[in-house]
Amino acid sequence: MEKSDLAIVIPAYKIDFFDSALKSLSDQTNKNFTVYIGIDASKADFESVIDKYKYSVSIIYQRFDENLGGKDLVAQWNRCLNLIKEEQWIWLFSDDDMMEADCIEKFYNEIRNGANYDLYHFDVDIINERNEVIKKTKAFPTVIDGVSFLKKKNSAVLDSFVVEYIFRRSTFIRLGGFQYFDLAWGTDIATWAKIGKEKGIKTIPGVKVFWRQSSLNITPKVDKERLIRKLKAHVCFYIWCKKNYDEISFSDIYYYMFRMLFHYSPYLKVRDFKSIVNQYFSMSKIGILWYRTIIFSYPLIRIIYKIKHLDKNQ
Repeated sequence: MEKSDLAIVIPAYKIDFFDSALKSLSDQTNKNFTVYIGIDASKADFESVIDKYKYSVSIIYQRFDENLGGKDLVAQWNRCLNLIKEEQWIWLFSDDDMMEADCIEKFYNEIRNGANYDLYHFDVDIINERNEVIKKTKAFPTVIDGVSFLKKKNSAVLDSFVVEYIFRRSTFIRLGGFQYFDLAWGTDIATWAKIGKEKGIKTIPGVKVFWRQSSLNITPKVDKERLIRKLKAHVCFYIWCKKNYDEISFSDIYYYMFRMLFHYSPYLKVRDFKSIVNQYFSMSKIGILWYRTIIFSYPLIRIIYKIKHLDKNQ
């Protein structure tokens, strides 16, 4: 048996589909990996499920007394990554998603065949609570560079769900780990773009990860305070994109901002957006233009949103 060099890290809180997640790991044709599970102060009995698979999968777990995920998801990810031993590849997975049985085999085949990337990706199908595929997302290019990934993701051309990436540990550490944003909003996208900047993101063909959409997913809360935090995180993320990638223009940022405005338009008033603009763009060139754009365009955006969603409901 070849040496295991892959850590699959699961920050665990919801137990409802945890058995399915571990079963998909137990079903892997190549078992050369270790699963590290960080239980985020959940009251659920994860231990009983872990015991069910402890002889078919190498599992190390720790139950944390303090819940971090509810207030700082990035901190919970980092705490779980600290459980890792000597593995040089990391897969940040989840407690309710699944993978096809030959995902690990296909990954090791890439390495054995001489692929030399820092970030590997699997295409994704979306499943429901009954493990039925309800949507097939658009396939990634065989290799996509970091800036193209950012542009396509920010424009909703490509979907990305956190759980379908395997990254090289040494590169992750050298580049400063997860790129922090409040509520982890954009953290994964920025981190993958950083890691894939030098060599690109390589998609492993012929195998899928299954991302679960269910009533138990964390749904967007519409309370004003949380939405403003999300908007601020969005803005910080877009500023980071512009600062680190010259290929992303001001017009790109405007487009991403308009998409964000459109999405949140039913929930927040113009003055809420103005306060965010004032705080984050101040008197910079982009700030003045964006400030004026909000004042004149935002009411129209809200009307367009209502018309579009009225058409969908008819």
